[in-house]
Amino acid sequence: MKNSQNIDTLLRSMDAADQGADPDRHRVQADLEKILRSHPIAEVLVEKKTPTSRPGRRRRTLALGALALAATLGLLVGPVLSGGDPAFATWTAEPGALTGSERDNAVSGCVRSSKGVGDGMFASDVAAAEVAIAEKRGAWTTVVLAGADGFEATCTTDSTAPWFKRGSFGSVGKPGNGRKPGAREMRTTQLGTGVIADNPLSMASGQVGPEVVAMTYTSVAGEKITATVSKGQFAFWLPGGELTNSSDEAVPVEVTYTDDTTEIRYLSL
Repeated sequence: MKNSQNIDTLLRSMDAADQGADPDRHRVQADLEKILRSHPIAEVLVEKKTPTSRPGRRRRTLALGALALAATLGLLVGPVLSGGDPAFATWTAEPGALTGSERDNAVSGCVRSSKGVGDGMFASDVAAAEVAIAEKRGAWTTVVLAGADGFEATCTTDSTAPWFKRGSFGSVGKPGNGRKPGAREMRTTQLGTGVIADNPLSMASGQVGPEVVAMTYTSVAGEKITATVSKGQFAFWLPGGELTNSSDEAVPVEVTYTDDTTEIRYLSL
């Protein structure tokens, strides 16, 4: 418990949305190294700050709960995502592809947000990364950037929010120490529940081997949710908090391989 509290304190101290003093690169690096040495089971709850709770700071959202922090290194934070129920009401279990200016805006927003994590420690990786996933589920967009040595950055955003309130949550880093997943291997890098404008949102994403071509998750309500699987990455999310305990309880998904066989696999951090 004490170790978890220390890690939580470190993460809060690295909040990129802090409008106070300029970040100290050496302190941030030291804090990240301390997190990596601790190998925590991360339970970083999303925190929503109101203007009255800390004067002089914008409202913002910390990254999604239950991230693989020991491997991922960085949290993606930004202004609080707004939209709430209206945006959630547009959600679809089947993802749609982002195209045109909508795609360009989502990708550029993810690149911009990711470059700022850790005082720019991943800026060069972000610049060299390619777009692996660019999907939308109603008003919400998810972008996954992938690069060399297992680098990835994920960003989920309510595209209906005004530009001055728009932000992203997700993760940035090199999970798996640069090792590519095996042919049918699945590596979960983000799994859990966050709270956006008092509404819970459950998210799962990560890396897969070249023989994994499709994935579906069946919600507690019995709805089949199709994950986007592309260029060695996967991602899906749904409104609600049913993945809250996913750091302790494996999440079953149906996986399809290149030979059209399927099996039930389990996502866990």
